[in-house]
Amino acid sequence: MDFEGIYTPVITPFNDDFSIDRKGFAAVIEHLIEAGVHGIVTSGTTGEYYAQTIDERIELTQLAKDVIAGRLPLIVGTGAIRTEDSVVLAESARAAGADALMVNSPPYAVPTEAENAEHALAIDRAADLPIILYNYPGRTGVGMGETYLQIVSRSKNFCAIKESSGDINRLHLLANGYPTIALSCGMDDQALEFFAWGARSWVGGRCQLCAGSPSCAVPGVCHRRRFQQGAGHHGRDAAADGDT
Repeated sequence: MDFEGIYTPVITPFNDDFSIDRKGFAAVIEHLIEAGVHGIVTSGTTGEYYAQTIDERIELTQLAKDVIAGRLPLIVGTGAIRTEDSVVLAESARAAGADALMVNSPPYAVPTEAENAEHALAIDRAADLPIILYNYPGRTGVGMGETYLQIVSRSKNFCAIKESSGDINRLHLLANGYPTIALSCGMDDQALEFFAWGARSWVGGRCQLCAGSPSCAVPGVCHRRRFQQGAGHHGRDAAADGDT
């Protein structure tokens, strides 16, 4: 699977009693599709997966697939502390017809790089779907270092990484050292830098608010080497974020 364009991690609306607002969830997805995003991500950090049961996450995966109805790719997050739970989520995503998985490090557990890699490989074996890794050490407590990347890159399914560490040096490392793992922007305020280093996709919370805005044009203009125009688009939406 080629990860290109804007992939939006969907928020999960809740009712006043903290139950999931399923109609609202479907409406958010429909709005994003109409706004022109290139893919939908469910069960991510932005969607507050940690506030949902495994059964609720499985149900939302199927609901998202039904709403999308083949119009866009669906990527399903498998984040969980227990590998067994991540495997269940991966298997259910495959059964629902998901196009890819998003795999992050187990939060709080702080595994070694080898242990973390085995967690990812177990998910891979369970579903055999394309995988975009999600490196967010600020929330999980552990990063996906070189030992981790060397281990997981032996499987062809690990084809992209959403890099959310905030460390600009990681762009150089990933772009130059791991050509089989496509770079995806995971830091909204660094989008222009990501695309300058060859990223072709953006998985960002900002896209939730800015779908259809100039920021959605940043990947395209950067691919055409028009970085000044991309900087202008990015700067305007960054200012709008500050106002928000």
